[in-house]
Amino acid sequence: MPTVLRWVDFAYGLPYHAALVPVSGGRRDRPEPHSHADFHEFVFVTAGAGAQRVGEAEMPLRAGDVVLVRPHDRHEFAGTAADGMRFINIAFPSWRWRAFADLAGLAGTAEWERRDLPLAARTDLDGPVAAEFARVLAAYSGVPRVLDLVGLWTAVVPLLERADGTAVDRRPGWLVAACVAMSREENLRDGLPRLLAMAAVSPGHLARSMRTHYGCTPIAFVAGRRLEHAALLLTTTTEGIGRIAQRCGFSGQSYFGRLFHQKYGLAPRDYREATRRAVVPAALDTPHIK
Repeated sequence: MPTVLRWVDFAYGLPYHAALVPVSGGRRDRPEPHSHADFHEFVFVTAGAGAQRVGEAEMPLRAGDVVLVRPHDRHEFAGTAADGMRFINIAFPSWRWRAFADLAGLAGTAEWERRDLPLAARTDLDGPVAAEFARVLAAYSGVPRVLDLVGLWTAVVPLLERADGTAVDRRPGWLVAACVAMSREENLRDGLPRLLAMAAVSPGHLARSMRTHYGCTPIAFVAGRRLEHAALLLTTTTEGIGRIAQRCGFSGQSYFGRLFHQKYGLAPRDYREATRRAVVPAALDTPHIK
């Protein structure tokens, strides 16, 4: 069985994770098959050639390729060129990506999640998108910021949209507005009834629209946003666990704890302690990206 990676296991407390990854053709020198519990990642091939195996399918890769890897993709990499392959990997929490997509009205992101294979595009190795990957990688060795991540998304998303041809956002405006509003704590406390009230449609219509455009039920959407907000409060406040559960709309601390552990792989208290121990990674040797 492949490994399932969780954000808190390797990048807790950080807005994103960045690495320059060399991959050869040998099993010992390449990342093991894995999927992600709660984060997406961009892969930008900077040199050589290789492949990404996703499930039973294989995606050829060469310098200049950009791939959006989704949490459910069970994947691994291998180099096929004489010198293998090198790529920049930028990983980021899925909840940040979804929030950005909602606020920016990004086209096609829900459809990208349902594709058989991850969406891929090509870019110039000396162009602005490549420069943005290099900048974000370099920033990670200092004090990485969410702003760095937003800059990368802004540069890469139009590239992916052109590759996919989904330049028109098919999500209804009422649904996007209601989902964005659910990031506010007072709405999270009210939960599903509040989402229904803001959507101003029937429960059945909301459920069908959520499944079509967000790939989940309204109940799962609300629960996910509540847990994401709870993780933020655990990281940025000293409030008690019970109070945080209450603020996020959970009926009890034990129930909150079970759901939180299922999503993040840690109890709320352990998650808080882990984020307090977070450190900025050591400097990377970024001048030789190619």
